[in-house]
Amino acid sequence: MRTFISIEIPDDIKDNVEKVIGEMKALLPPIKWVDKKNLHLTMKFLGWVDDPKIDPLKASITDIVKDFGSIKIRFSGLGVFPSSNRPRVIWVGISEGSEKVKELAEKLNERLTKEGYRKEEDRDFSPHLTIGRIKERIETGALNNFIEKKERENFGGFTAKNVSLMKSTLRRSGPIYEEIEKIGLSS
Repeated sequence: MRTFISIEIPDDIKDNVEKVIGEMKALLPPIKWVDKKNLHLTMKFLGWVDDPKIDPLKASITDIVKDFGSIKIRFSGLGVFPSSNRPRVIWVGISEGSEKVKELAEKLNERLTKEGYRKEEDRDFSPHLTIGRIKERIETGALNNFIEKKERENFGGFTAKNVSLMKSTLRRSGPIYEEIEKIGLSS
């Protein structure tokens, strides 16, 4: 099964993000928006993991995160990757907790890569909440203006007390994410 590790986002934050996505839909050309139910903070994409390896994977993740401690996270502002001239991903930023999220993602990547799981690309992990994907080249003026207008937009915050091992099933209508296991950040 396709798997990844994430921090799940509370519904009130998802509601705030969904409102801004609604505003953007009215302004922008067709963009593949992330469904509210699928909004999450990806920590590490693992790729395909065979069923017999799931229990040992859960044990490894538990060992990595068990003493990490909770993370206070606040979401604010919008941005794009890789650049405002050639946007491919639209994201919500993290204004509080970014360094701690990055540290946890790096710990997960380092240890799980040594255990044979897919290595993250060589660029630095940049904590963000993906909200849209742009598949073709677009006129960027309206998008950049909207992002500038929302640079201080506060989407809310919460304290993350666990990470989730997730299953991803790809469908024509979009991915379906299911939680396999919730793993506490403190023992």
